[in-house]
Amino acid sequence: MLKIRMSLAARAGAPAIHCRWPAYTGQESVILCLAMSLVSCLRPAAALVLLVAPACSFDLNERPNAGSITTDEPVAAALQDVRWELRELGGQPAPRTERRPFLLLRNNRPRVEGRAACNQFSGPYTLAERGRLRLGPLVTTRSACPDLAAEGAFLQALNQAQHYRLSRNTLTLYAADTLGTPLARLEAVNE
Repeated sequence: MLKIRMSLAARAGAPAIHCRWPAYTGQESVILCLAMSLVSCLRPAAALVLLVAPACSFDLNERPNAGSITTDEPVAAALQDVRWELRELGGQPAPRTERRPFLLLRNNRPRVEGRAACNQFSGPYTLAERGRLRLGPLVTTRSACPDLAAEGAFLQALNQAQHYRLSRNTLTLYAADTLGTPLARLEAVNE
């Protein structure tokens, strides 16, 4: 049986823990004593963790922001490895540019890549349940382009995107929710 007694060390002003664990000696006893002391101090928090833990699931191999995470695999598959060309920007028809802006969400490596009229861009992306999508941070090439305003507006829309809606061959990007004017509408095209 473990006996724990806590007291204050007179000279240091720090708590001291005195344990007796007869089955173990040396370092094992100290480690077990510290673990049991921690458990006794954190008992209410441990109970909460035990209540909440069954509702959670974790993949220890998954790194945060490392790529696509989704519970709706068919939707993710419909978004990924498709060339999405810009059709509307901020509720208006997409500006006419020499090359049509597009994006591509790669499935084999969680990267978004594309072209914003003239310059190319790439970066990580994250897909999550309930239509959540985060793109970026995006890096771009820096070519001298005739229409940097249209390009900047498209890149800004991609950086602000937090939600998406997929309807047949149309991908719509939204900021905070799926209400109101979309940031951008893109259409799936064959390469």
